[in-house]
Amino acid sequence: MGALDRLPPWSTTGVGSLPYSDGRLAAARAVADYDLPFCPQLPRVEGEMVAEWLGADPRRCGWSPDRDRERPRAWEWLLRELTLAPPAHDVVKLQVTGPLTLACALERGAGRVPGDAALRCEVAAWLAGNVGGQVAALHERGLNTLVMVDEPALGAVAAMPGIERCWDPLRALGAPWGLHLCCAVPWDVVDRAAPDVLSFDLVAAPVDRRAATTLRGLLRRGGRVAWGVLPVHREEPSTAGSDRLAAAVGRCDADGAQSLLTASCGTGRQSARREQQIARGLRDLAGRRRAPVS
Repeated sequence: MGALDRLPPWSTTGVGSLPYSDGRLAAARAVADYDLPFCPQLPRVEGEMVAEWLGADPRRCGWSPDRDRERPRAWEWLLRELTLAPPAHDVVKLQVTGPLTLACALERGAGRVPGDAALRCEVAAWLAGNVGGQVAALHERGLNTLVMVDEPALGAVAAMPGIERCWDPLRALGAPWGLHLCCAVPWDVVDRAAPDVLSFDLVAAPVDRRAATTLRGLLRRGGRVAWGVLPVHREEPSTAGSDRLAAAVGRCDADGAQSLLTASCGTGRQSARREQQIARGLRDLAGRRRAPVS
Protein backbone atom coordinates (compact mmCIF):
# COMPACT_ATOMS: atom_id res chain seq x y z
CA MET A 1 0.00 0.00 0.00
CA GLY A 2 3.00 2.31 -0.39
CA ALA A 3 1.24 4.41 -3.01
CA LEU A 4 -1.55 5.24 -0.57
CA ASP A 5 1.01 6.49 1.94
CA ARG A 6 1.53 9.51 -0.32
CA LEU A 7 -2.07 10.67 -0.07
CA PRO A 8 -2.55 13.81 2.03
CA PRO A 9 -4.35 13.39 5.35
CA TRP A 10 -8.13 13.51 5.13
CA SER A 11 -8.03 13.16 1.34
CA THR A 12 -11.36 13.83 -0.32
CA THR A 13 -12.68 11.71 -3.17
CA GLY A 14 -15.93 10.83 -4.93
CA VAL A 15 -17.67 7.52 -4.47
CA GLY A 16 -17.99 6.89 -8.19
CA SER A 17 -20.87 8.46 -10.06
CA LEU A 18 -21.25 12.11 -11.05
CA PRO A 19 -24.38 13.88 -12.39
CA TYR A 20 -23.13 14.76 -15.86
CA SER A 21 -23.78 13.60 -19.40
CA ASP A 22 -20.59 15.13 -20.75
CA GLY A 23 -17.60 12.87 -20.08
CA ARG A 24 -15.16 15.73 -20.53
CA LEU A 25 -16.86 17.84 -17.86
CA ALA A 26 -17.19 14.89 -15.50
CA ALA A 27 -13.49 14.04 -15.81
CA ALA A 28 -12.50 17.67 -15.23
CA ARG A 29 -14.60 17.79 -12.06
CA ALA A 30 -13.26 14.43 -10.81
CA VAL A 31 -9.68 15.67 -11.14
CA ALA A 32 -10.06 19.31 -10.05
CA ASP A 33 -12.53 19.04 -7.16
CA TYR A 34 -11.07 16.15 -5.14
CA ASP A 35 -7.72 15.29 -3.59
CA LEU A 36 -7.90 11.74 -4.95
CA PRO A 37 -9.11 11.87 -8.58
CA PHE A 38 -11.30 9.06 -9.86
CA CYS A 39 -12.80 7.74 -13.05
CA PRO A 40 -16.40 9.00 -12.92
CA GLN A 41 -19.36 6.78 -13.66
CA LEU A 42 -22.10 8.56 -15.63
CA PRO A 43 -25.48 6.95 -14.91
CA ARG A 44 -27.26 9.52 -17.09
CA VAL A 45 -25.64 7.99 -20.17
CA GLU A 46 -24.27 4.61 -19.00
CA GLY A 47 -27.20 3.47 -16.88
CA GLU A 48 -27.02 2.42 -13.25
CA MET A 49 -24.03 0.53 -11.91
CA VAL A 50 -25.14 -2.92 -13.06
CA ALA A 51 -26.32 -1.82 -16.50
CA GLU A 52 -23.00 -0.02 -16.97
CA TRP A 53 -21.28 -3.44 -17.09
CA LEU A 54 -24.03 -5.85 -18.13
CA GLY A 55 -26.16 -3.73 -20.45
CA ALA A 56 -26.98 -5.01 -23.92
CA ASP A 57 -25.62 -1.91 -25.64
CA PRO A 58 -22.46 -3.17 -27.43
CA ARG A 59 -20.81 0.22 -26.93
CA ARG A 60 -20.54 -0.60 -23.23
CA CYS A 61 -18.91 -3.34 -21.20
CA GLY A 62 -21.44 -6.12 -21.76
CA TRP A 63 -21.38 -9.68 -20.41
CA SER A 64 -19.97 -11.58 -23.37
CA PRO A 65 -16.56 -13.28 -23.55
CA ASP A 66 -15.96 -12.10 -27.12
CA ARG A 67 -17.21 -8.53 -26.72
CA ASP A 68 -14.73 -5.67 -26.83
CA ARG A 69 -14.03 -4.42 -23.34
CA GLU A 70 -14.64 -0.76 -23.88
CA ARG A 71 -13.86 1.67 -21.12
CA PRO A 72 -16.30 3.94 -19.28
CA ARG A 73 -17.50 6.95 -21.27
CA ALA A 74 -15.30 9.36 -19.32
CA TRP A 75 -12.16 7.22 -19.50
CA GLU A 76 -10.32 8.93 -22.36
CA TRP A 77 -11.22 12.34 -20.98
CA LEU A 78 -9.89 11.30 -17.58
CA LEU A 79 -6.56 10.29 -19.11
CA ARG A 80 -6.33 13.69 -20.82
CA GLU A 81 -7.08 15.53 -17.58
CA LEU A 82 -4.50 13.46 -15.70
CA THR A 83 -1.91 14.24 -18.37
CA LEU A 84 -2.59 17.96 -17.97
CA ALA A 85 -2.84 17.93 -14.18
CA PRO A 86 -1.43 14.73 -12.64
CA PRO A 87 -1.91 14.49 -8.87
CA ALA A 88 1.23 15.10 -6.85
CA HIS A 89 0.72 11.77 -5.06
CA ASP A 90 0.28 9.87 -8.39
CA VAL A 91 -2.77 7.88 -7.23
CA VAL A 92 -6.06 7.50 -9.13
CA LYS A 93 -9.16 5.65 -7.94
CA LEU A 94 -11.25 3.29 -10.04
CA GLN A 95 -14.75 2.46 -8.73
CA VAL A 96 -15.83 -0.92 -10.11
CA THR A 97 -19.17 -2.69 -9.79
CA GLY A 98 -18.20 -5.84 -7.93
CA PRO A 99 -18.42 -9.43 -9.17
CA LEU A 100 -20.81 -10.45 -6.40
CA THR A 101 -23.28 -7.71 -7.33
CA LEU A 102 -23.00 -8.46 -11.05
CA ALA A 103 -23.45 -12.20 -10.52
CA CYS A 104 -26.51 -11.60 -8.33
CA ALA A 105 -28.01 -9.39 -11.04
CA LEU A 106 -27.44 -12.08 -13.68
CA GLU A 107 -29.02 -14.76 -11.51
CA ARG A 108 -32.03 -12.67 -10.60
CA GLY A 109 -32.46 -11.72 -14.25
CA ALA A 110 -32.63 -15.42 -15.07
CA GLY A 111 -35.17 -16.05 -12.32
CA ARG A 112 -32.73 -17.84 -10.04
CA VAL A 113 -31.89 -17.33 -6.39
CA PRO A 114 -28.36 -15.87 -6.09
CA GLY A 115 -25.74 -18.28 -4.85
CA ASP A 116 -23.80 -19.68 -7.82
CA ALA A 117 -20.15 -19.63 -6.69
CA ALA A 118 -18.87 -20.69 -10.12
CA LEU A 119 -20.66 -17.77 -11.77
CA ARG A 120 -19.18 -15.36 -9.23
CA CYS A 121 -15.70 -16.61 -10.04
CA GLU A 122 -16.28 -16.35 -13.79
CA VAL A 123 -17.58 -12.80 -13.51
CA ALA A 124 -14.68 -11.87 -11.23
CA ALA A 125 -12.11 -13.14 -13.73
CA TRP A 126 -13.79 -11.25 -16.57
CA LEU A 127 -13.98 -8.11 -14.47
CA ALA A 128 -10.33 -8.34 -13.43
CA GLY A 129 -9.31 -8.62 -17.08
CA ASN A 130 -11.22 -5.44 -17.82
CA VAL A 131 -9.97 -3.48 -14.83
CA GLY A 132 -6.43 -4.75 -15.35
CA GLY A 133 -6.34 -2.90 -18.66
CA GLN A 134 -7.19 0.33 -16.90
CA VAL A 135 -4.62 -0.26 -14.18
CA ALA A 136 -1.97 -0.93 -16.84
CA ALA A 137 -2.88 2.21 -18.79
CA LEU A 138 -2.50 4.33 -15.68
CA HIS A 139 0.78 2.61 -14.79
CA GLU A 140 2.15 3.46 -18.24
CA ARG A 141 1.52 7.10 -17.37
CA GLY A 142 3.37 6.82 -14.06
CA LEU A 143 0.18 6.61 -12.01
CA ASN A 144 -0.82 4.15 -9.30
CA THR A 145 -4.34 2.83 -8.86
CA LEU A 146 -6.69 2.22 -5.97
CA VAL A 147 -9.33 -0.27 -7.14
CA MET A 148 -12.56 0.19 -5.17
CA VAL A 149 -15.02 -2.68 -5.56
CA ASP A 150 -18.63 -1.57 -5.13
CA GLU A 151 -20.75 -4.37 -3.63
CA PRO A 152 -24.26 -3.21 -2.63
CA ALA A 153 -25.49 -6.81 -2.87
CA LEU A 154 -23.12 -8.03 -0.18
CA GLY A 155 -25.50 -7.44 2.71
CA ALA A 156 -28.08 -9.78 1.16
CA VAL A 157 -25.75 -12.73 0.60
CA ALA A 158 -23.10 -12.27 3.28
CA ALA A 159 -24.03 -15.56 4.97
CA MET A 160 -22.82 -17.59 1.98
CA PRO A 161 -19.62 -19.47 2.97
CA GLY A 162 -16.40 -18.32 1.35
CA ILE A 163 -17.98 -15.23 -0.16
CA GLU A 164 -14.79 -13.22 0.35
CA ARG A 165 -12.92 -15.35 -2.20
CA CYS A 166 -14.90 -13.82 -5.06
CA TRP A 167 -12.54 -10.82 -4.95
CA ASP A 168 -9.34 -12.87 -5.39
CA PRO A 169 -8.91 -12.01 -9.13
CA LEU A 170 -9.13 -8.30 -8.31
CA ARG A 171 -6.63 -8.69 -5.46
CA ALA A 172 -4.30 -10.41 -7.92
CA LEU A 173 -4.02 -7.23 -10.00
CA GLY A 174 -1.38 -6.08 -7.52
CA ALA A 175 -2.92 -2.66 -6.90
CA PRO A 176 -4.30 -1.60 -3.51
CA TRP A 177 -7.95 -2.58 -3.40
CA GLY A 178 -10.95 -1.71 -1.32
CA LEU A 179 -14.62 -2.38 -0.73
CA HIS A 180 -17.35 0.21 -0.98
CA LEU A 181 -20.47 -0.90 0.87
CA CYS A 182 -23.65 1.17 0.84
CA CYS A 183 -25.53 -1.77 2.35
CA ALA A 184 -25.59 -2.70 6.01
CA VAL A 185 -21.96 -3.63 6.52
CA PRO A 186 -21.37 -7.34 7.31
CA TRP A 187 -18.35 -6.78 9.52
CA ASP A 188 -17.36 -10.45 9.72
CA VAL A 189 -17.03 -10.59 5.92
CA VAL A 190 -14.91 -7.44 5.99
CA ASP A 191 -12.67 -9.08 8.60
CA ARG A 192 -12.12 -12.09 6.35
CA ALA A 193 -11.73 -10.11 3.13
CA ALA A 194 -9.14 -7.75 4.69
CA PRO A 195 -9.39 -4.97 2.08
CA ASP A 196 -6.78 -2.24 1.99
CA VAL A 197 -9.55 0.37 2.16
CA LEU A 198 -13.11 0.17 3.45
CA SER A 199 -15.59 2.78 2.24
CA PHE A 200 -19.03 2.88 3.84
CA ASP A 201 -22.01 5.12 4.56
CA LEU A 202 -21.25 6.69 7.94
CA VAL A 203 -24.48 8.72 7.76
CA ALA A 204 -26.64 5.58 7.82
CA ALA A 205 -24.33 3.45 9.97
CA PRO A 206 -22.58 5.26 12.84
CA VAL A 207 -19.68 3.33 14.32
CA ASP A 208 -20.90 0.98 17.05
CA ARG A 209 -18.84 -1.43 19.15
CA ARG A 210 -18.85 -4.20 16.49
CA ALA A 211 -17.86 -1.80 13.73
CA ALA A 212 -15.12 -0.28 15.85
CA THR A 213 -13.55 -3.71 16.42
CA THR A 214 -13.22 -4.36 12.68
CA LEU A 215 -12.10 -0.84 11.88
CA ARG A 216 -9.38 -0.87 14.55
CA GLY A 217 -8.08 -4.14 13.15
CA LEU A 218 -8.06 -2.75 9.62
CA LEU A 219 -6.17 0.34 10.74
CA ARG A 220 -3.64 -1.65 12.78
CA ARG A 221 -2.59 -3.62 9.71
CA GLY A 222 -2.09 -0.43 7.70
CA GLY A 223 -5.50 -0.13 6.06
CA ARG A 224 -7.57 2.97 5.54
CA VAL A 225 -11.17 4.00 5.97
CA ALA A 226 -13.13 6.16 3.53
CA TRP A 227 -15.72 7.77 5.76
CA GLY A 228 -19.00 8.46 3.92
CA VAL A 229 -19.51 11.46 6.09
CA LEU A 230 -21.85 13.78 4.12
CA PRO A 231 -25.37 12.73 3.07
CA VAL A 232 -26.11 12.89 -0.64
CA HIS A 233 -29.90 13.17 -0.57
CA ARG A 234 -30.33 15.99 1.92
CA GLU A 235 -28.62 19.17 3.05
CA GLU A 236 -27.68 19.58 6.68
CA PRO A 237 -25.86 22.07 8.93
CA SER A 238 -22.15 22.27 8.21
CA THR A 239 -21.29 21.11 11.74
CA ALA A 240 -23.18 17.82 11.39
CA GLY A 241 -20.57 16.13 9.19
CA SER A 242 -17.77 17.32 11.45
CA ASP A 243 -19.49 15.95 14.56
CA ARG A 244 -20.27 12.67 12.80
CA LEU A 245 -16.65 12.24 11.72
CA ALA A 246 -15.24 13.17 15.12
CA ALA A 247 -17.39 10.55 16.84
CA ALA A 248 -16.37 7.83 14.36
CA VAL A 249 -12.61 8.44 14.36
CA GLY A 250 -12.66 8.78 18.14
CA ARG A 251 -14.13 5.31 18.54
CA CYS A 252 -11.50 3.79 16.25
CA ASP A 253 -8.45 5.89 17.15
CA ALA A 254 -8.08 6.79 13.46
CA ASP A 255 -6.00 9.69 12.23
CA GLY A 256 -5.91 11.74 9.04
CA ALA A 257 -3.24 9.63 7.35
CA GLN A 258 -5.57 6.63 7.66
CA SER A 259 -8.71 8.46 6.53
CA LEU A 260 -10.37 9.53 3.31
CA LEU A 261 -13.54 11.62 3.15
CA THR A 262 -16.43 10.93 0.79
CA ALA A 263 -20.13 11.50 0.48
CA SER A 264 -22.39 8.72 1.70
CA CYS A 265 -22.94 7.49 -1.86
CA GLY A 266 -22.38 8.49 -5.48
CA THR A 267 -23.92 11.76 -6.65
CA GLY A 268 -24.92 10.60 -10.14
CA ARG A 269 -28.66 11.04 -9.56
CA GLN A 270 -28.31 14.47 -7.93
CA SER A 271 -28.11 17.89 -9.54
CA ALA A 272 -24.78 19.34 -10.60
CA ARG A 273 -25.33 22.07 -8.00
CA ARG A 274 -25.73 19.47 -5.25
CA GLU A 275 -22.64 17.56 -6.39
CA GLN A 276 -20.55 20.74 -6.28
CA GLN A 277 -22.00 21.58 -2.87
CA ILE A 278 -20.91 18.17 -1.57
CA ALA A 279 -17.41 18.54 -3.04
CA ARG A 280 -17.06 21.93 -1.32
CA GLY A 281 -18.37 20.46 1.93
CA LEU A 282 -15.77 17.69 1.85
CA ARG A 283 -12.98 20.18 1.12
CA ASP A 284 -14.10 22.38 4.00
CA LEU A 285 -14.29 19.45 6.38
CA ALA A 286 -10.81 18.24 5.34
CA GLY A 287 -9.43 21.75 5.80
CA ARG A 288 -10.82 21.96 9.33
CA ARG A 289 -9.36 18.57 10.26
CA ARG A 290 -5.94 19.53 8.85
CA ALA A 291 -5.81 22.88 10.61
CA PRO A 292 -3.40 22.92 13.56
CA VAL A 293 -5.00 23.13 16.99
CA SER A 294 -4.22 26.51 18.55
